[in-house]
Amino acid sequence: MDNNGFEAAKGQKKIYKFNAADIFLILLIIIAASVLIYIVAGTGLFSGGEEITIEYTVLIPMIKNEFLPAVNRLAAGDRFTDSVRMYDIGEIQSVKIMEALENSTDRVNGIVRRVAFPNHSRVQVTVRAKAKKDGVNYSINGRIIMVGMQVHFRTNDLVSYGTCIALEHVKEED
Repeated sequence: MDNNGFEAAKGQKKIYKFNAADIFLILLIIIAASVLIYIVAGTGLFSGGEEITIEYTVLIPMIKNEFLPAVNRLAAGDRFTDSVRMYDIGEIQSVKIMEALENSTDRVNGIVRRVAFPNHSRVQVTVRAKAKKDGVNYSINGRIIMVGMQVHFRTNDLVSYGTCIALEHVKEED
């Protein structure tokens, strides 16, 4: 017997109980593993699929005319970079500037018409890139590209975003 009048049980193991520090450590390990998986998956290191050449077109639907000098400096051969992850996502092939349009209701006839929006333009940028095709998806350096997806990009002269409106497989010339 000990001082408190209790007899120590011989051969019994102490039951371990979780405390806040144990839960914190488990959560920390899960978060670290998730971040590692996200980084590895995002770089495309382990993505399969064949590598092909694609051309995709990004439409900037409305840009102020005061930014047109920067757009005019874009040229074929300039690099197109994802402005979120800073990955290279291709090479500019062409740039087309058009007048911006907006919907307007013709109240006399009751129809919707597309009319010019003052002091604004639309810009189409066509980009060529090496992409991995995996099923129906295309990815460039881990960045998924598909029609309808918003693309945030930067070049040496312009930082903007637009929507991918066209994507096609391009045959390599030998």
